[in-house]
Amino acid sequence: MDAVMTTTHEMAWVEQARQGDTSAFASLLRRYERQIYGFTYRMMGGSAADADDLTQETFIKAYRALPRTADVLHVSAWLHQIAANSCRDELRRRRRARCLPWDPAIHESVAHTGAEENPESLMLQKEGDEWVRAVLNRLKPRNKQALVLREYLGMSCEEIGAIMGISHKAVKSTLFRARDEFRCVAATMR
Repeated sequence: MDAVMTTTHEMAWVEQARQGDTSAFASLLRRYERQIYGFTYRMMGGSAADADDLTQETFIKAYRALPRTADVLHVSAWLHQIAANSCRDELRRRRRARCLPWDPAIHESVAHTGAEENPESLMLQKEGDEWVRAVLNRLKPRNKQALVLREYLGMSCEEIGAIMGISHKAVKSTLFRARDEFRCVAATMR
């Protein structure tokens, strides 16, 4: 299925959902749930529980916002923007409450492993993933969001701009600053 067909189907689902068709909204949820979960998982420092909660919150907010959305809607950007705002709100709440940062002893790790990998390579990958999460958790939220969208989700600058509400040029600048901040933070953690 090409991108135009997908967009056409998505817009049909959006229109049907606006008219109260919950199965149409369920189709949107099935189409984007995994992507939104992956995004929130990374934004929240690798917490599966937080990702579950924020993914659910994203789709609840999206469903409630449907009547107020534009007639032509970039569904992916719209959902990622809702998810990003939910993550930022949660991170702000935690900073105010002075909660502890992500703890690998508490939160489970999502490892993309194949049966062919040996225990040593799995351990090295886990250690690398934890180190990257630790560095990401120290970045400014805007920089973290841009890096997660680009490096983990493989989004283009145009898609990132649509999600973050900034221009293509601003995305490139943000990614440059984010990578620079990542390098500086990483250097202090070695």
